[in-house]
Amino acid sequence: MRDDTGQPTEDPGPRLAAWWRDVAERMADLPIYNPMLEVQVTDFRRHGDFHIGVAVTPWFMNVVAVPARARTMPAAGATLVLDLPAGPVEATVGEAGPVGTVALASLFSPMDMFDDPVATRLVADAALEALFERPAPPEPLLERQLARPTDRRSLLFPRRATEAAS
Repeated sequence: MRDDTGQPTEDPGPRLAAWWRDVAERMADLPIYNPMLEVQVTDFRRHGDFHIGVAVTPWFMNVVAVPARARTMPAAGATLVLDLPAGPVEATVGEAGPVGTVALASLFSPMDMFDDPVATRLVADAALEALFERPAPPEPLLERQLARPTDRRSLLFPRRATEAAS
């Protein structure tokens, strides 16, 4: 992973995974804990001022945004909008042990619908890919209208002409 100047930067994933594994030991007796799952973290990608990844624990799957460099973050509990290629994602600011302040956006919680760590990893990887895909631009209305056969009635009353044709 590299910063804006091309210098290598540390991937926060391993530190987050180690911290969540410690937390998982303390949460194992809680009803939201799914004992069939394990802590996993995708590779993180640099996007603007953040490293973005997806974390899986036995109680949640979250998008995680870790500041890539020193920056002022809102207070814990505040909402932070992450401007990702797929669109804006609202995340909640919190503390993540040795990593410090992060922003988290829930994908799944609790994790009752999963029973296989392989499946959760595939979903996490797919979610991360989807966050970095730009949506296709919508087809302009005029082009859609021009693709249809036109007559005077459909030009003046497009809805009525469509209804009449069906």
